[in-house]
Order: sequence, then C-alpha cells, then structure tokens
Amino acid sequence: MFGFVVLAAALVAAGRGAWNTPSFRGAALSLISVVATGTVFYRVHEHWSVLDALYFSVTTGLTIGYGDLAPSTTLSRVFTMLYALSAVSLFAMVGGLLARTGLAQRRSRRHHGSS
Repeated sequence: MFGFVVLAAALVAAGRGAWNTPSFRGAALSLISVVATGTVFYRVHEHWSVLDALYFSVTTGLTIGYGDLAPSTTLSRVFTMLYALSAVSLFAMVGGLLARTGLAQRRSRRHHGSS
C-alpha cells in the first residue's frame, strides 16, 4: 500500500508540472474529450449505464479488454475500432508526457540536491 501512495504522489506531482506545458494540456484535454465521447456513445447506443460506458471506454483505451462488456451492434463495433485507435494513442501520449515530466523533475531534484 505504501508503494501505491508513493507512486500516486509522484504521478500527481508530474501531472502538476506537465499541466504547465501546452502539449500535455492539449493531449490531456483531447483524451478527456475522446473518453467522454466514447462514454456518451456507449450509453446511447448500447444502453449501458454511465459507469459501464465509462469503464468500457477506459479499459478499451488502456488496451485491458476484460471482455465483460462488448459492443453488440455493427455501428458500435465500427465506432469501437475507431475509438480504440484514437484513445490508445492519446493514453500513450499522456502517459509518455507524464513520464518525461516526472523524470525531469527527479533529475532536477537530484541535481539541486547534489550541489
């Protein structure tokens, strides 16, 4: 549990630092928009609850794919293919930008600490 708390704190710190860069803000807002669009689509077309639709949108975007929910119509399957292409890319981009910021912050702390 302690490790999770340390990781979460580092992630929040990286997020704060990354938010100051336009590229991260753009990627994060795009990701939020894509996940929201997916959630609304699955809510309307699959008649899933908002929580189920959000859950499916996030697990698809993170390529987890538990298989407990699946699109049932042709339209939903086509949408899911297009959604996955954009969501996976955006999750990867946001994760990469967070990692880059976190590493830069860590290097900066080490550099300032050794001076």
